[in-house]
Amino acid sequence: MRVVLLLLITSLLIALVFSQSVSEKKYLQDYTTADKLFHQAEKLSIQKNYDEALEEKLNRQSLNIFQNIIPKVKNGGNDSLAFFCHLKAGILLHYFDSAQLAKNNYLNTIALKEKLPQIEDSFLFQPLLFTGRIYYSLNKYDSAYFYYKKAEKIKEKYKSTLNEEQRLYNGLGSMYFETGNFKKAKNYFEKAILLLSPNEPYYKDLFITYKINIASSLVKLEQFKEADSIYTSLLHYKITTNEILQSIGFVNFNLRKAEKAIEYFRKIDHKNSSNILLYNQFGRAYMSIGKIDSAKKYYNLAITENEKWNISKKNTPHGLTFQYVADKFIIENKYKDALDNYQKAIVQFYQDYNEPDIYKNPKIFSGVFSYINLFNTLTSKADAFEKLYKQDKKQSSLDAALNAYHSAFSLADYVEKTYDSDEARLFLNKIKYKVHDKPIHISLQLYELTKNKSYLEEAYNFDQQNKASVLSLNVQESAIKNQSKNNVGLFEKETSIKTNITRLSLKASQINDSSQLQTIKTDIRDYEIELGKLQDKINELPGYKVKKFAKSIPSVAQVQKLLSKKTALLSYHLSENEMVILCITPNDLSYTKQVIDSTFFIAIKSFKTSLNNYKREEKYDGTAMSKKLYKTIISTILSKMQDVENLLIILDDELNNLPFEALSDENGNFVLDKYKVQYQYSTALLRNDIKSNAKNKTTLAMAPFASKGTEEFTKLQYSKNEIENLQGNILMDSAATKKNFLALAEKAGILHLATHTIVNDTIPEKSLIAFYPFTGLSATENNLYVEEIYNLKLDATKLVILSACETGSGQLAKGEGLMSLARAFTYAGCPNIIGSLWKADDKSTAWIMQRFYKYYNDGKDAATALQRAKLDYIKSSEIEKRFKSPNYWAHLVLTGVPENNTISVVWLWAVGIISIVSLGIFYYLKMGSENTAHKGKKKKKYIVVL
Repeated sequence: MRVVLLLLITSLLIALVFSQSVSEKKYLQDYTTADKLFHQAEKLSIQKNYDEALEEKLNRQSLNIFQNIIPKVKNGGNDSLAFFCHLKAGILLHYFDSAQLAKNNYLNTIALKEKLPQIEDSFLFQPLLFTGRIYYSLNKYDSAYFYYKKAEKIKEKYKSTLNEEQRLYNGLGSMYFETGNFKKAKNYFEKAILLLSPNEPYYKDLFITYKINIASSLVKLEQFKEADSIYTSLLHYKITTNEILQSIGFVNFNLRKAEKAIEYFRKIDHKNSSNILLYNQFGRAYMSIGKIDSAKKYYNLAITENEKWNISKKNTPHGLTFQYVADKFIIENKYKDALDNYQKAIVQFYQDYNEPDIYKNPKIFSGVFSYINLFNTLTSKADAFEKLYKQDKKQSSLDAALNAYHSAFSLADYVEKTYDSDEARLFLNKIKYKVHDKPIHISLQLYELTKNKSYLEEAYNFDQQNKASVLSLNVQESAIKNQSKNNVGLFEKETSIKTNITRLSLKASQINDSSQLQTIKTDIRDYEIELGKLQDKINELPGYKVKKFAKSIPSVAQVQKLLSKKTALLSYHLSENEMVILCITPNDLSYTKQVIDSTFFIAIKSFKTSLNNYKREEKYDGTAMSKKLYKTIISTILSKMQDVENLLIILDDELNNLPFEALSDENGNFVLDKYKVQYQYSTALLRNDIKSNAKNKTTLAMAPFASKGTEEFTKLQYSKNEIENLQGNILMDSAATKKNFLALAEKAGILHLATHTIVNDTIPEKSLIAFYPFTGLSATENNLYVEEIYNLKLDATKLVILSACETGSGQLAKGEGLMSLARAFTYAGCPNIIGSLWKADDKSTAWIMQRFYKYYNDGKDAATALQRAKLDYIKSSEIEKRFKSPNYWAHLVLTGVPENNTISVVWLWAVGIISIVSLGIFYYLKMGSENTAHKGKKKKKYIVVL
């Protein structure tokens, strides 16, 4: 029915727009004949007794007529007829695998449309879509993405489904897959299947293709069981069997079952360029079981196959062949041969790069290409140079390794900013984390060789690139949006979609009915696709992308200007057998290295267990571990911290579980006794928003369980003591609801929540803060979940106090830190958060918080107020000695920005820009005055370039 309707519309349009001369009537009759043949062939593909030969014959006849009409009408003013002839000719040439000729016809169709406003934009959808498909097949991903997105914009104009719309979603899914955004790719592949009608020509083939694409995304997301289930279910169709067998083999390879993978690969009989991928996979499987000669044989076959099919010079499978050949040379200790092949792979993966010199790397990245493959090759190249250095002992080899890592991490930074979801960014971090310690090690090695301090700064930069990059980027994006006053509606819509996704995700977590759950998942997927489209529009806003892609990590010099005279910033970096501590003071950058082993991590776990135990009848047993960890973590850096009173600590991995204040020296003196301690996720977050928020004195304090508890949550009898004397909105018991919190939170300068929390280390998004539990309301209506906190706008809030249990703990994401409730408030825009690392005693917590407010209200900064409150607790005669051990007071930790800073990173950049502009103006005026003085000379124009 849709095909018939399209035919009628097309014929009607042509009849309306053409004058009826004798020749034009003849061309129109010819067009009608060709179009009839075109649709007869299309109908054949869905008939039971499909006749491929007849289909090809009808299409050939149709194409000949269209091609015969085009030159006769193209320059005769019959643009409308030319438009439709080019469109149909393009589709038919595409059918006959004449991609270049098809593309030329599509481009002519697109160009003609500009002259034909009377023709519906929907007719432009197919030529844009198919042009994108052709460019994708030619590995020209930038061009493919350009035309796919243009087709998507056409689609957005129409509520009804457009013909071939499912191919657009599959095409965009392929683009996202290529760039490593596998979750987004999966969403688009699933949408393609949803839109695929059983009446569609080649329905079964398309269905299987889209299913394979979904499974391929699952493989990349390391969901191998789910992927294997899809592949196996498709075998009974007996269509594209080779591809399915190859995919099952690849799943087995990823499950480290190389022999089984090879069994599947041997069942395959490809007769096209897919052999390149097959041979690559054969080679890798044999490599993994130590059969190097067999691997070499298949890599050579892959190279021959690429030449045989005369494939475009640059393509991902060919790049992978070079990468795997290089890996083989590494095993054989032939590092120069490996480097040559890694360089060839780099050239294949990045269309805009053609440098054969192994000592050179891409520096600036743009466009769409095989991001993950390029990152892996650059880091492998760096590793090869490091191995070469061990052979030749040349500093140039070590420098080359560092330069390759520079390129790899610049690429990772670029990719992270092109992705539009935290999930994709966190997945990228997992890839980045595998090599995160190596460039730091090389930087310090070069420093030790040369004593050149620029290498220390390199170590600092690599260290910070691996610290909370996802969190930092989100905070940076929020700041950019807050500064943009002209696009509030767009940002509000983005927040609305995120809120809907969160709402549905929470709903899904509480539903067992599979049918209902599938409906919700479909809705979430559609919202995620809509969100991606909206974020594309946001990225296109004037100046937005420039600000987003600006460097976010401040230099060492900038950090030093942020630190007060008696402050030291300590950034810890852990690897399996070494701990690096970078120390920045206002006048120096230094470091120490400490050898560690499994006993170090065991000590952390043991100390954490001791701290988590606050039962009053049991004695604290963490003293020995405290002293042991102090010796490793603190004493080694003490010589670098003379006259230091304030510690700003950036933690790494397992160290996130430790409150440094509770570590003690051999004499039993706590770090707390000498230093006020504050934590931060990354120097990228050392911005000074607090001064602008200082005017906001409004406090919102809530204690939902001050008077009574429930079956799920016990009474917190001392929570009333924490907040009852505060000035502002003080809400207890039934007034302390989630609804009231959401209504008041974004207006408050200080938020204080004295309540229960549930921290889910397995599924962080299920972590929650409990509010007053009204009977009859669901858990999602009574409790505040971590993803809901992400959606809050707390830029006007200067301090959040979470005296609830475990608000500072959570699942550890390597390189990103603890996915805690406290982190969620940083994400939402608040620069300073006091959270709790474990389930602490509410009486001691209330005592400390009362003293905290005494000092804070007297004008002390949060770090000083918290330190003094804890010291008062320890020294107080009111407290029994057995309750003064660290498990009663060390749980409260402050994360954020030192409040007494007067300079921000943003301000530093502003000063730099102002200086450049001032110099430019001075130069301009100076030269202008000189030109005035020389009236006889020709005047020159001077342009200030910033």
